[in-house]
Amino acid sequence: MAEPGSEEERALMKRWVDQWKYVTGPELERIKKEELRAMTEAEAFQSARRLSSYIEANIWIEPQRRASVGLIEQQRLFSNARPRVS
Repeated sequence: MAEPGSEEERALMKRWVDQWKYVTGPELERIKKEELRAMTEAEAFQSARRLSSYIEANIWIEPQRRASVGLIEQQRLFSNARPRVS
């Protein structure tokens, strides 16, 4: 095992990052797109409902916002989850 902070460890980490960046990541993206394309409308609807149920069960939303239009609330949640660029 490489010594923490050593050149060998940095080289191993770079190899690992490059593997994800150039091989694993693009392959997973290809698989995801393929699976989404193969999804029926009913499967897509079911998946969206599961995601909605998960969000409702696991993310606290102020009661007055629960009565708002869903799309507006969805955009607010996405905006809050988006990484900020400094």
